[in-house]
Formats: sequence, C-alpha cells, structure tokens
Amino acid sequence: MKDDKATPRRATLIVARRLDAMGEGSNSYLKPYLMLCRDAGLSTRLLFAPRRSFGNLAWARLHPDFAGLVDRVDWAQTIRVGGLWISLSPEVWLRLLRRIGAEALRRLRGRTERPYPSALGVELSEREARDVARRASAEPIDVLTVEYSSLGPLLDRIDAEKRIVFLHDLFSLRAKSFRDAGLEPDHAEMTLEEEAARCSGADVLIHASCTELEQLRPLLPQAAHVWMRPEVISARADGDPAAAPHGVFLGSQHAGNVAALDYLRRRVWPEVRARVPGAELWIAGSICARVDSAAAKAEGLRLMGRVDDLGVLGGPQAIGLAPMLLGSGIPIKVADYLALGMPVVVTPNVLNPFGTALDGMVLEAKTEADYPYVICRILRDEGLRREMSILTAELPGRFSNDAVLLEIKA
Repeated sequence: MKDDKATPRRATLIVARRLDAMGEGSNSYLKPYLMLCRDAGLSTRLLFAPRRSFGNLAWARLHPDFAGLVDRVDWAQTIRVGGLWISLSPEVWLRLLRRIGAEALRRLRGRTERPYPSALGVELSEREARDVARRASAEPIDVLTVEYSSLGPLLDRIDAEKRIVFLHDLFSLRAKSFRDAGLEPDHAEMTLEEEAARCSGADVLIHASCTELEQLRPLLPQAAHVWMRPEVISARADGDPAAAPHGVFLGSQHAGNVAALDYLRRRVWPEVRARVPGAELWIAGSICARVDSAAAKAEGLRLMGRVDDLGVLGGPQAIGLAPMLLGSGIPIKVADYLALGMPVVVTPNVLNPFGTALDGMVLEAKTEADYPYVICRILRDEGLRREMSILTAELPGRFSNDAVLLEIKA
C-alpha cells in the first residue's frame, strides 16, 4: 500500500521576479500561499525563470521567509555563494550594464523622473520559456502554479495534475487605471481578452482582488476562481500612546504609491492642516526618498524612512490613509494598517477588491472631495478612533483562506 506520508504530493511554483524583500504587496499574498501549500502537505519546488528573475541586476538573495517555506530552490544558470545566487548568463550581465549606462544617461540629462522600462507583464522569450518548461518537466508535478498571467502560457508546455495561475494583478485592468489617470502604464498593456487567453490552460485562478475575479470569471468559466486574502501581520501594537493623533502613509516606490502620496500632499493634507492646525502625516517606507526634507517640514510630514518594526506605527492614535488613484498597491495597504490596530480612511472604491470582508471596519469617503473632511473628523474624535481600533481585532477571522486551501488539496 502507498504511504502518503512518505511520498508527499509534489508542487512546483514558477516565478520570474526577485523574491529578496517582503515589503512588496505581492509578497503579502505569495508568502501565505506557500504557507497554504505547506499546510496542504505539498513538497514545494520554487523554480525561477533563469534570466528574467534577476530583474536588472545579476545577483539575488531569497528572503528567509520564502526559503523556509519551500523544500528546494531551482535556479538554473547560476552559482550559489552562501545565500547569494549569481547569474552565469552573459545576457543577464549585459542587461545590467545597459541599465547602468541608461541610468547614467538619464541623470546627465536630468530625466530621473522617467522610470526605467519594466518587464512587468511581458511574457518570457521563447528560449527562456522553453528552458523553464524543460526544467520544470524534469520531475513529476502534482500541483503547478505560475505567477501572473505573463507566465500563464507555460501551462500548456508542462504536464501537471493541477494547473494554477496566481494573479496578483490583472495587467489589462491595471493599464486602464493608469490611462484613466492620464498616465503611461508602467507595464505591458493588453486587453482583458488577451490576458484571459494567457490563462486558458488553468484549472484554478487565484485572484488577489474580488473585483478582478468578477471581471475575469466570465471569460474563463471552465476554471475555478478563488479570492486569496493577504497575509495579516501577526503582532498587533499600540504604537506610542503619547503621540498626538496623526495620519500614516506606508509604502514602497511604485507607481500606485507615488500617485497616492502626491495626491495626499497636493490635495488632501493641506486641507486637513487648514482645519486641524499642526496635524502630522507620518510617511514610512522607501517612498520617503521621494520627499525633500525641507518640503516635508513645511507640509507637516514626518519622514520615518524604512521601519523594521511596523508596530511603532500602529495603534488608535495613528490613522492609516489609503487613497487609490491607479488601482494598484493600495488595497494591501488597508490590510497592513488594520493589522496594526489603526483606524483607516479610504477614498471611494478602495474597498471593492475586498468584497464584503471589511464591511464596517473602515471609513470610506463618499467622494474624493469629502476625503479630507473624513480625516479631520477622526483626527478630532478619540472615541471613534478607539472604537475602530478595537474592531481591527476581527481581521484574522475575516481573512481566512480556507477556500484556497481546499482548491490546493482537491
């Protein structure tokens, strides 16, 4: 008789990006997904696209949180030195040299505001796709997961009992949000139909947004669609109880956060300070690099920089601000704020990706014009802040991913 405990089901997760930091919103979904794979009894192989995964560098580390959740890391065309993977591909090193040259030229021309072209959303080249498929197929796979629709076409090249696409974003909808805001998308553009075609080989599609799930499900009715809740920070904190009530904006330097912070600085925080003199907005994360220190002082901004212990930001005296202009990066921020015991105030439609999971837990302005006034209201109302902070204790129960676990086990 076969001993299931001695031969766990085999899973392969294919990625085409660096996994060296936990601050990115997508990793707040990928980490709990790997935890669910572990809970389902899977033995997981993490397989990197050998060249694309380095991004614009030629070396990378794997964050310990990921390393501890997989049984094996498969990264072809590399040499490992301690915890560092170094590429042996001339193509990767040439790309790095081109990036260095392009960056130097941009700085000389004073065009640093223009981002370096991104490969986000671009399918792998035929050669790399062939290499990845061959490597993946070298051993049997029970559960195959690829990340983003850009890797969806790999499903037709690799044998597996179950095929899953993990969609942190629908690039088609992301591009539309950029265009609607009058901006150039920071990734490859495509139609929703084209993106659905990329994922046509999937048995299951895991979505990071209820909104995107509802958009894609009619185009792929043959597949199961399930919403993946983000990871909830395990440790709640009260922050500094002596601090005056203040706003908080937490984020890395990507387009969604940059647009949101610019909106706060230009259209929201001046209105707030006109009604609540001396009110401060605390900004944490790498996005602080976008703000001049002199300007910050004049605008009532406190630049926290990188914060290793996010607990210092939490508590009822801190108000998490999550305006969304580009439909990217902000919904996960709401969960981060709530996990830290903060009351949260959002602009219209920010809660749509959560469906009804956060009903009653977050203050949502009826219009963008109303947003500063809602912030002022909660800055002044200690009772409301404490009531909302207490409600955040319900977050773990509302963010169960049992439905995803069932799909992985099935």
